[in-house]
Amino acid sequence: MRQLFENWRGHVNETPLMTEISFDDAKKRLKSKALTKWIKGMAFDEEMRVMTLTPVQIASAVERLEKMILSLIPRDLTDNQKGTSLEWIISNGINDPERKNVFYNVAIDAKSQPYAHEIRMKGDLETYWHTHDYSERKDIFSLKTWGALTAAMTAAKSKFDAAQADKEYKDPEKGIEVFRDDDKWRIYALHNKGAACHYGKGTEWCTAAPGLNYFEQYYEPDDPLFYFESKEHGNSYFNSRWQIHFGSEQFMDENDHEIDDADRDELIEMLGETDAMKKYQIVRYWVERSRILDSAYNENTTDLELMAMADKFAGEGETEILEAIMRNPNVTVEILKFIIENDDGYARLEALHHEKFPIEAIEELANSEDGDIRYEAVSTGKLSTETLARLSEDEYWRVRGIVAKSEKTPPEALAKLVSDEKYEGVVNALLQNKSLPSELFEPILKRAKEEDAKGAVKPYKTRSGPDDEWKAPPAHLYWNAQVGAAMNPKTPEEILRAVVADSLKDPDDRGWHPRSEVARNPNAPIDLVQALAKDGQAHVRNAAKSALQARGDLGALREDFKRFLK
Repeated sequence: MRQLFENWRGHVNETPLMTEISFDDAKKRLKSKALTKWIKGMAFDEEMRVMTLTPVQIASAVERLEKMILSLIPRDLTDNQKGTSLEWIISNGINDPERKNVFYNVAIDAKSQPYAHEIRMKGDLETYWHTHDYSERKDIFSLKTWGALTAAMTAAKSKFDAAQADKEYKDPEKGIEVFRDDDKWRIYALHNKGAACHYGKGTEWCTAAPGLNYFEQYYEPDDPLFYFESKEHGNSYFNSRWQIHFGSEQFMDENDHEIDDADRDELIEMLGETDAMKKYQIVRYWVERSRILDSAYNENTTDLELMAMADKFAGEGETEILEAIMRNPNVTVEILKFIIENDDGYARLEALHHEKFPIEAIEELANSEDGDIRYEAVSTGKLSTETLARLSEDEYWRVRGIVAKSEKTPPEALAKLVSDEKYEGVVNALLQNKSLPSELFEPILKRAKEEDAKGAVKPYKTRSGPDDEWKAPPAHLYWNAQVGAAMNPKTPEEILRAVVADSLKDPDDRGWHPRSEVARNPNAPIDLVQALAKDGQAHVRNAAKSALQARGDLGALREDFKRFLK
């Protein structure tokens, strides 16, 4: 079934721009220090002269900011348009005084979701390029804010719309295939650019833009664009036109916004009631899929019928159908287990965490011959101590890595993992374990120093500036281990003191990070935290001050501490 669907996907032909910036090159900049510097700049409190985020929070914020920026790049652009857009957002977009707080708030809030203004920014960027030929501001880098981009786009779109308003399109009537045309609905297949432009006039569909070649990129004779028009809603507040292209999985309203699943399925069902079902295999596939989803959700569908569906679709990339099966009240443990064993996607995770799936079944899966299934089983955190001890010697390093982090893993098993052949992902994961025996910290740090001595490097390349050479950076395993030890409340006092001493000798001025984590460690000795309250780095000092204030009972040293704060 998945192979059938893959046959319908088209390939985008790129049109070179005057500004040649590939999307891949632009994405590499996201991996540079640019976003980290931006986050740090936003997080620094100028009045208090302190950093308001911890290093760990900064790293997480950078990752979320990167995802948000990439989500703003429209799909229907050429490669160079995507690359140029990404460069513009990094250079200008995130520095827009009216929008920078939006970017920052999304970056620091793990629960944040896309808002309407983010959707508008993406739409404005797409329309800017689609109406580029009519724009007086063709150099996007001359636009310093999103407001300026929106203004340039609006002006260009007005000219674009005026130019197309009375335009006659070549052979539009020859490019339509009528499947329904009555007093309620118009349902056509569009087979040429003239038809796409004529019936898409006034919409935001890229396939309806005369000066762009997106129709040719999407259209295939056996996978045309399907046009829906509600005559009852015409010229009203509500959407009255929709366009479907099955091969690219685009189900869009006239504002070029993705419609929800219920509306999508309603349009597909209407199409299935026409002769399109007989003529186009891809229509037949989607209609049948829609009907299967209805059945999977139906509470009257029996467990035997649900198992038959799971048997047909597990492993075929049909996550939506499998999710519908699992949300049916008649789903059984046997069905959930079948999905876990036969599907390698998100459905496996959902089945493992299903409220009906018992711990005994998870224990059974921990014996699977499939390493990925064993990994998912141990990742639930529900396995017994005995099973964790056995899996500490599993052949799959990702399984051992989860065992290393588990506070339920027996101490003797953790001790064996210190000498595991896989340092990154297994040995270093031990430092995240809040139940790690105190005697194991020193051998783990020793192992990290030995790994660094081998000249370990990261599996990617970075560069400091646009003219610098791309290089694989050192892994800094010992430094990372020190940070991990500094954060763990089980770390012995002598190790914490050694971490602070070593960090003061760091030639790359990265020592502030482990020191700040030592300052936050609730079990760090009070005299060490007080010493860190006088540290030369503000974020170390402030972390220590906050820790001392949180502890409250400073005894006879309180007055000295007040003096240190001055």
